[in-house]
Amino acid sequence: MSLSRCLPLGQNARVVIIPARFAHAAAPQAAAATDDAPNFFQKLALRFQGVPLKGEAHAPKSMFEDCNKEWSAPEPLPAIPKDFKEHPDRDLVNYPYPARPMYPPKSRLLMMPDSWFTPFQKVTGVSGPYLFFGGLFAFLVNKELWVFEEQGHMTVGWIIFYLLVSRTAGYKIDQGLYQGYQDRVNYFKGLIQEDLKDVVEFKKTSAAQTESLSAIKEALPTALKESMALQLEATYRKNVQTVATELKRRVDYLKETEETKARFEKEQLLKLINDSVEKQINDRSFKDQYLQNAIQQLKGLNVQL
Repeated sequence: MSLSRCLPLGQNARVVIIPARFAHAAAPQAAAATDDAPNFFQKLALRFQGVPLKGEAHAPKSMFEDCNKEWSAPEPLPAIPKDFKEHPDRDLVNYPYPARPMYPPKSRLLMMPDSWFTPFQKVTGVSGPYLFFGGLFAFLVNKELWVFEEQGHMTVGWIIFYLLVSRTAGYKIDQGLYQGYQDRVNYFKGLIQEDLKDVVEFKKTSAAQTESLSAIKEALPTALKESMALQLEATYRKNVQTVATELKRRVDYLKETEETKARFEKEQLLKLINDSVEKQINDRSFKDQYLQNAIQQLKGLNVQL
């Protein structure tokens, strides 16, 4: 649409100015205007500017919004306790623990360590380190002490590639690595918490067992005394039962002995009486006397009747 309204060749300068002004000044106006159907280039310009189109609730997220950002951790790394020693003989004065830096050291020219420039800067000033390293590089290359191979120029390409990646995707890479590191740390913290949970449970169980043992220790003399009394009572009852059984056995033996003796005496007495009676019966005079006595008793009975 803009190209169709271009002026003739003699007014070519105005043709260049109009699209430039349209691209930089008319795009914000298009965002504020109520244009229901923006063309493709207007949508593209609004996308790069992060302006939401009509019907969008949120501004579009650009893939280049993290470019040239410096990532910083939300929380610092935990420091080692000052009184921590993995062994009592550890010399913390002469051999302290190495501190893990939170961020990479300061650099110049996007890649050169600042520590290389600081000693020269104190003597030669601000430009001295640059002149020194530049002259040193030129000297080494000139005297062929540093010889480039045929593919040596690829180093410049790799350096440019590194700078592009670090300045475009470096923020997201650092953020992702930090998140992965945090997830890994949280995983190990979870393992430690599980172990500590088992330790706490074991500690509670040990405390309960200790209290139980203390209570048993306090009540042990009474329990032993009662147990001894029960054992003595059981032994006494057993002895009483044994004595009673033995006495009953002996009494039964004496009773049986007396009954046997009385039965034997009775049998002998009856046998003696039977023998005497049989002997008297066989005697004739006893029979007559017995008969006379019986007749007299019968007569006495008749008289009474």
